Amino acid sequence: MLFFGALSVLFLTVSAEYCYTDVESACGTNPKNGGLISNCNAKYGAIDALQADLQAFANANIETSFEFLLMSTHFGNYEANREGFKGLYRKLSDKSWEEAIDLMKYIAQRGGKMDLNQLPRSKKPIKDSKVLELTELNSLAKALDSQKQLADEALRIHTQAQHHTKQDAAVAHYIEEHFMESLSERVRQLAGYSNDLKNMLEERDASVSVFLFDEYLKKTL
Repeated sequence: MLFFGALSVLFLTVSAEYCYTDVESACGTNPKNGGLISNCNAKYGAIDALQADLQAFANANIETSFEFLLMSTHFGNYEANREGFKGLYRKLSDKSWEEAIDLMKYIAQRGGKMDLNQLPRSKKPIKDSKVLELTELNSLAKALDSQKQLADEALRIHTQAQHHTKQDAAVAHYIEEHFMESLSERVRQLAGYSNDLKNMLEERDASVSVFLFDEYLKKTL
C-alpha cells in the first residue's frame, strides 16, 4: 500500500510538468494554482540551463557590432579616408547585428526571453576599446581577436549543449549552423588580411602599401 502511495506522489510530481495537467487543474470544477498554466510554453530540453549563455552570446554580438560600426566610422571620415576599411568593418558590423537578432528570435522560439543585462562572458581589456586610435593593421588585429572570441564562445556553448545531462541537440545544431561556419570563415579572412598587410608594409613605403590594400578591399567587398 505504501508503494502505491509513493508511486502516486511521483506520478503527480511528474504530471505537474505538463501543459495538459495545468489546463485540467485550471479549467476543472475546482481550479487549482489560481488558474495558472505555467507549463504551457515552448520550453523543452535544456533551454533553461543554456538560456543565460545564449543571452550573453547575443549581447556579445551586439557589442561587437557597435565596435565595428565605430571602426567603420573612424576609417570613413575625411581624415582617414579609407573606404575599403570602412566597408569591411560596416559589413562585419551588420553581420554581427543580424546574428544577434537571429539568436534573440531563437531564444524566444524556444520559450525563453532576452535579457540585455546579461553581460558577455569574454571581458575585453580597456585599451582595446579605443577603436578611434587604431591604425589600419592594428584594426585588423583587433577585428581578428574579436571574431576569435566569438568563435570560442560559440564552441563552448555548442559543447555545453552536447554534454548537458539533457543533451540539447537543437541548441547545438543551431549554434553550429548559424555561427560556427560563418565565424570560421571570418577568422580565416581577417587572419589573411592581417598577414598580407603586414608583409606589404615590410616591402615598400607604408603609405603606398596601406593605400593599395585599401583599394583591394574596396574591390573585393
